[in-house]
Amino acid sequence: MARIELRDALIYIQDGLSGNATIDEATPGANDTDVDISSPVLNTDDTDLVPVGARFTVSTANNTTEYTVTARTPADTGPTTNFTFTPAWGTPTPANADTITFLPQRIEVKIGEGNVTYTEAKEYEYLLDRGNLDTVREGDQQPMDVSIDFVYEHVTTGTGEDITVVDALKRQNDASEWVSSSDDLCEPFSVDIVIDHVTPCGNEENELTTLPDYRYESLEFDLGDATISTSGRCNVVEASVSRYSS
Repeated sequence: MARIELRDALIYIQDGLSGNATIDEATPGANDTDVDISSPVLNTDDTDLVPVGARFTVSTANNTTEYTVTARTPADTGPTTNFTFTPAWGTPTPANADTITFLPQRIEVKIGEGNVTYTEAKEYEYLLDRGNLDTVREGDQQPMDVSIDFVYEHVTTGTGEDITVVDALKRQNDASEWVSSSDDLCEPFSVDIVIDHVTPCGNEENELTTLPDYRYESLEFDLGDATISTSGRCNVVEASVSRYSS
């Protein structure tokens, strides 16, 4: 069995967006890249405003494509009544009244010569009986420590550019409509870090690792090497890991 290679892993930072809407047009076409919708309900600050950058799927049978919102109408206020997306519908083509399900917004992190590390920790209390080891009791839960070293071209997002990692971590500029990945939206903003290791050969299953509810505690900028190092913690005791077939 071959060991994991970072070159075969895609690293993402994603938010906690969720919600749905209904397709509201009579005859969507296979080449359409925009859609009229009704009744959008999302977990955003403005609950009927669809974020640009939101991913989504449709309830159409046998359509497993993930689409991405690229623009919306109205542009600044809800409710969103129409949005453009990529790629085009294709086939099978959605129909009127099919359900749109929104997925978390995400960006890919370019690691370069960097790395991703995480640590799961346990705390135990070793109890004594008259000075001798007796029994063990589990102590307080410990959050996971996470560190990422990645390449960057710009700290903040320019016009027409993909959202930068720093903007995503800070929920600012083009990432200002990102939704915290925490179940408690009153907590400080957090994101999920997703590691998708795709097996390059053989018939082994791929592996998906999610480091949920991550908050950065430091950002170290190295202009000479064009790298940023971020470290922080996840408000969970262990990673979520699953295997899947391509």
